[in-house]
Amino acid sequence: MISIKDIIVKEEKTVWIKYIDEFEIQIRFLSRPELSKLVEKSREYIWDKKDHMKIEKMNSDVFYNKFVDTVIVDWKGLTGETLKKMISVKVDDPNIEIPFSKENAIELLKNAYDFDVFIQNQALDIEKFEEEVKKS
Repeated sequence: MISIKDIIVKEEKTVWIKYIDEFEIQIRFLSRPELSKLVEKSREYIWDKKDHMKIEKMNSDVFYNKFVDTVIVDWKGLTGETLKKMISVKVDDPNIEIPFSKENAIELLKNAYDFDVFIQNQALDIEKFEEEVKKS
């Protein structure tokens, strides 16, 4: 009898995806169990003195930090002009390239809602990763 657990591929798959203009992001596939672990590690519990109860709270800073470490590998083509289409920024040179860094990725995820949703959806889309594996 075949067990799905035994045949799940554990290799890390990455793809380059285009967002807007010439901005492309290299992302790593995120399985449901990995996403659950990220969410669990991002939870914290605080004591509500008024209700005398422990309250679960999501620490978004921890989540974004772990999410970027796990999912976003690199990017290219993010210019000041493209960034202006995503969030409100003051950029003197619209052609300046914004380099990939963990800090830049976290700030972009935190401040550009559409980008955040797009990346999370893409990272969970196994078909996108399977197509890229077939091409290579």
